[in-house]
Amino acid sequence: MANDKRTHQVSLGCGTLILIALIVLFFSGRGVGDLEREVQGLRSEVGQLKTAVESQTDQIKVLQEKVDKLQPGPGEGERVVDEE
Repeated sequence: MANDKRTHQVSLGCGTLILIALIVLFFSGRGVGDLEREVQGLRSEVGQLKTAVESQTDQIKVLQEKVDKLQPGPGEGERVVDEE
């Protein structure tokens, strides 16, 4: 009977210690530095992607202007005929 009580107290003690260890680990801020570095890296990559998208947008605009110059509009070689 005494062994049953000791086992019960030890398992309660171990569970309590595990719970305390988890709480300390969670609130100690351990790993926050890694998370901050990862977020900073992601911000840097997003900035690079934004720059690349802006560059591609500018290139698309230049190409669109060139295409518009090459295509004749009304009065520039083509006649618009009104069919009724």
